[in-house]
Amino acid sequence: MNIKSSYDSFRELRENKAYYIDKTEMLKEYLVDKFDKAVLFARPRRFGKTLTMTMFRDFLDIRQDSRDIFDGLDIMKHSDVVAEYMNQYPVVFISLKEIFGEDIDSINQAFSIAISKLCEDNKFLVEDDNPNISDVNRSLFKKLWAQETDQANTERAIDLICQMLKQYYGKPVFVIIDEYDVPMAKALGTDAYDKVRDMIEHMLSYVCKTNENVKAVMLSGCLFTVKNSTYTGVNNIIPYTILSPSFASYIGFTDEDVIKILKDAGISDRYDTVAEWYDGYIFGRTKMYCPWDVLLYVRSILDDTYSEAMGPKSYWVNTSETSLTLIHSFLGKTEDVNEKFERLLAGDTIDCTINDNIPYHRILESGENIWSALVETGYLSKTVTEEMPLMPLKIPNNSIRIAFRDEVWNYFKDKPAYTEKI
Repeated sequence: MNIKSSYDSFRELRENKAYYIDKTEMLKEYLVDKFDKAVLFARPRRFGKTLTMTMFRDFLDIRQDSRDIFDGLDIMKHSDVVAEYMNQYPVVFISLKEIFGEDIDSINQAFSIAISKLCEDNKFLVEDDNPNISDVNRSLFKKLWAQETDQANTERAIDLICQMLKQYYGKPVFVIIDEYDVPMAKALGTDAYDKVRDMIEHMLSYVCKTNENVKAVMLSGCLFTVKNSTYTGVNNIIPYTILSPSFASYIGFTDEDVIKILKDAGISDRYDTVAEWYDGYIFGRTKMYCPWDVLLYVRSILDDTYSEAMGPKSYWVNTSETSLTLIHSFLGKTEDVNEKFERLLAGDTIDCTINDNIPYHRILESGENIWSALVETGYLSKTVTEEMPLMPLKIPNNSIRIAFRDEVWNYFKDKPAYTEKI
């Protein structure tokens, strides 16, 4: 059983014969059944967003031959979808996860580098002598590639590349932007935040507004942060968050997926342990597990590095210092917040109104926003399958409970009035 939990490229995973739970039905569900011009798939960290986005890229990209890497998967049963979409469209794929820095100048430089790499990926647009591409566009493309243009042109670079791809192939472009909200998350609490948010919204507006060069825009991220933007194109985005029933089972592992994984690994007797430690999420109406945790746990059993004395680990929590800081920043805001944290640690539920479109800079403005952000980022989960005015929330599993316990203790350990409660 070849588990490669670190692979987030679909092609790399498939070419290396890594273990894969088939999620390719999502291709049909989006492209045929529930198509929209601009969509966001919002999920917590390590749930497989990038693998999902690269699956779409590798299925659609006109410059690839992807039949081998999709061979035997569910999508191949839909011959009409394969004929219409597989390797039939130009694709612009960019990840924003490396767009951060100490100040706005370094952030802009990181963005310029990412755009330059995107130009490198599409250099054939200026190297081939295609008469449909204007000299003006060629010139601007070369400046973006060489990082010799201003910020305004950098922000509209994806729009330019889409225009050139449409001119080159005669087909509109699928734009796939992975981790779109990381620059805003990284800049939160700094003087650069407002400018970073404006930069991302401006870039998105160019491609999300009515644009004949763009077939569709697909985003992935943790939060839906751009609702009610001053840039009208951004307001066209349809969000599929963890509260949405649509697409709920495709990003992450379902209960059926976990049962299959454990059976394939020959450790079906470990189901209760996996459920206790890594289960507990409800996305839409579907019970879900964090795939990162499940795969690393199974691999530790198979490669004999698991310690029965130590027990399961919190793999997911250990991947992000920023996320642990998120919990710490909420503590001590109000007595109500502190009291609810204590109830959660005791295994109780709390009832809260959940808002799934909170900008990062407003997370700390109210208790409702705090709990909503913790749900969206995977630290809490609803306990019911239907939406309610007041949603019952809980810590989903032992893995997350450890993170809460440690952070609450670290915060309150020097505050005698609270120490005995922890």
